[in-house]
Amino acid sequence: MSVENKLYRSFWQREADDSLPRVEILAVGDVMLSREVGRQIIKHGPDYPFARISHVLSRGQVVFGNLECPISSRGTPVPFVQSNFKADPIVVKGLVKAGFKVLSLANNHIYDYGKEAIEDTVNLLKSKGIHVVGIGQSFTEAREPVIIPIADMKIAFLAYTSAHNATDPKHEYVAPPIDLEWLKHDIQKAKSRADICIVSLHFGYENVEYPPPECRKQARKAIEFGADLILGHHPHVIQGMEAYKRGFIAYSLGNFVFDNLTDKKRRSFILKASFNREGIQKIELLPIWINDQYQPEVASKELADSIFAKVKELSWYLKDGSSDKRFWEAAGKVFLSDQKRGLLHSIGRDGVKAVFMRLKHLRIFHLKLLGATILTQIKRIRK
Repeated sequence: MSVENKLYRSFWQREADDSLPRVEILAVGDVMLSREVGRQIIKHGPDYPFARISHVLSRGQVVFGNLECPISSRGTPVPFVQSNFKADPIVVKGLVKAGFKVLSLANNHIYDYGKEAIEDTVNLLKSKGIHVVGIGQSFTEAREPVIIPIADMKIAFLAYTSAHNATDPKHEYVAPPIDLEWLKHDIQKAKSRADICIVSLHFGYENVEYPPPECRKQARKAIEFGADLILGHHPHVIQGMEAYKRGFIAYSLGNFVFDNLTDKKRRSFILKASFNREGIQKIELLPIWINDQYQPEVASKELADSIFAKVKELSWYLKDGSSDKRFWEAAGKVFLSDQKRGLLHSIGRDGVKAVFMRLKHLRIFHLKLLGATILTQIKRIRK
């Protein structure tokens, strides 16, 4: 057994027929190669973000991640977005060398610099042998699975997002929204062509360690439709995981490469999923930490213990029925401050139109969050 394999910790396992061929997938959280990370890449070279973790990724048969930025030298920042990300094209060399095989582009930042930047991202990655999923010039194209053959098996990847700015049908490139009818159709279609189906869902609420009830429903439905593994992204912090029926759900893998160095956003893990033809068989975690130089690295023993224990704790809340309540309480505490900060930033850059754009995109979910915020404030006053 290699040194790297010894670092993984068993999280969940199903009794399996060991005589069947097995494949292993490595999955990581959000990969953001812009802003401060991008400046370090320009200074030190494209391998820089992965210099302390590539020895782990290189052992994966397939490495999957969520690319949280377009890669291009073209494009104009789209208005009414709190943060616009874009990475220099040289970063592709680092992604290739690190071992990435499939990247999801179905997220809230892929449209940050418009159509030209998406076009460059897709073409650059494909030209270097990296498959992209969850993006296309039509919803039909964006919903097509990426199918990877490994060891006499075929693994299908699908990706969807809850972000409204990437799913506007008026755009020339779109990411598919999380629509249950589409999920059912696409997963069943993928399973007719592949042995295993892995679905990436860009959903949840940023900076909250518990998945919203609606996200749990969506993920579980995807498993019921035939998906074997759900990989969640977007919250920027790790969340719990659960086995459900014949599948497994990881609600949020947190950050993998990012320039926000608050403690919770630096803690994450590499998820190793083992499959045979009967489906998912084992989940292992390798705790990681984003260091002060914005590089993910294998966590120290003490820190790894803490990260693994946190995942176990958050997963227990999914079992004991308290996760939904904890979500509303936690989200209620940060909702108003998040909205205020985002609105002030948008007004400063885009003027009063930003107010109307935010009102336009209000959903029932946001009203529920507002209600949770009010209840939280009432409880504080009573104390």
